[in-house]
Amino acid sequence: MNKDIIEEFHYLALSDIVNGRNLAELEEAIELYEQAEEYEACAGILKAIHESGYMTIRELIKKIEDDKHTKNS
Repeated sequence: MNKDIIEEFHYLALSDIVNGRNLAELEEAIELYEQAEEYEACAGILKAIHESGYMTIRELIKKIEDDKHTKNS
């Protein structure tokens, strides 16, 4: 599996969650990616959904910001 693709979808899904995207919509996206056999996308979205279960929105925002700084370094 390509870790860069997983992390990109993880970042995008976290951004969606922070911006109010319904988790059911993300789960629907996982189904579509599964049908297309894009398993890296599924893994990244699932990781974000899992994290949203135990992190606050504030913590998710900080994680997104930290990930941006890490990528730009």
